[in-house]
Amino acid sequence: MTKDMESKMQNNPKAMELTAEQKFDALKMRYEDHVELLRYMTALDLKIFSGVITIQVAVGSWLATSPISNGVTLTLLVCLVAILCASGAILLHFSAKRRIEARDTLKNINEALGFTKDGAYAPDLTINAKEQSQLWGPWYTLAIAIGLIGLTLVAFTPNQPDIPEPNTVIEQTSITPTSH
Repeated sequence: MTKDMESKMQNNPKAMELTAEQKFDALKMRYEDHVELLRYMTALDLKIFSGVITIQVAVGSWLATSPISNGVTLTLLVCLVAILCASGAILLHFSAKRRIEARDTLKNINEALGFTKDGAYAPDLTINAKEQSQLWGPWYTLAIAIGLIGLTLVAFTPNQPDIPEPNTVIEQTSITPTSH
């Protein structure tokens, strides 16, 4: 435990007196809880992101094959998908904020255990690498926004000429040789 943390506990009359083993067990428990929380949050983020993207692709594909001619209905459908996208992006944003809190708790535990101090466990060695955080929440939001733009383009682009089905026979014209 750092000296700063020890002084805070000594100045807190409500703090429990713990042995070194109990303190280690408490840190280990918090560490395991937060690692599991991050695993769960990652799985949940992927489910939210995958769900939003799947709905965008499904609606976009449906609109590409079955265009809606009523402008009001089409606009309402796109607005509904946009609201879904915004909801997903908001959920991912707050999840990213909670992820930072969990990460900071893990950093504090690593600090308390001396994993970030050079030479704490072996000469000239730090157990934890000095890392830069890579937040992927903004990339999720960017992908959702790009998907919504794509859906909007599909929805409001004028219909293209009909493309024949793959098994449709195209009418052939015969070319007859001409003599000179």
